[in-house]
Order: sequence, then C-alpha cells, then structure tokens
Amino acid sequence: LAAGLSASADDFFEQHIRPVLVDRCYTCHSEAANELKGGLRLDSIEAMIQGGASGLPAVTPGDPAGSLLLKAIRHDDPDLRMPPKEPLPAPT
Repeated sequence: LAAGLSASADDFFEQHIRPVLVDRCYTCHSEAANELKGGLRLDSIEAMIQGGASGLPAVTPGDPAGSLLLKAIRHDDPDLRMPPKEPLPAPT
C-alpha cells in the first residue's frame, strides 16, 4: 500500500483515480513525460505529496478538499487549471 493508505483507499485510488491520471495527466506529469511540467509528477503518491515547483504538496493524505490537485482539476483557481484549456468531465 502506498504511503500508509488503507486497502479500501488504495483500491479506490487504483480503480478510479489512477486511470484518469494515466489518461489525462501523465503526458506532462510523469517520469515518462518528454518535458516534466511544473516539476510535478503524478505517477506515485510520494511524488504527489512532494509536489512540484510551487513547493507545496499536490495532495495531502486525509485532506482531499485541501488538495492543490483537486483545486486544479476543478478549475477553482484561475491561476491553477489542469488541464489548462479543457476541464476534466464531471464524474458520472
């Protein structure tokens, strides 16, 4: 289990979150990216907690509402929007 996540949290992440990250984020935010954007990798929980160029963690375990990653994908902050041009579709 990554970073002390419970089995159910780890399962949820692997089934519902990682597929979106792989499909929509890894091109710019993974070890395999041609050019790592913002110094942020999203291909491991440790990298997400470390964060990127902002110096702040992208996620804080146990505080999803305070997550910079969640604010970015919701386009809550006009200066922090990911993906930058087209928001992710709302969950179904």
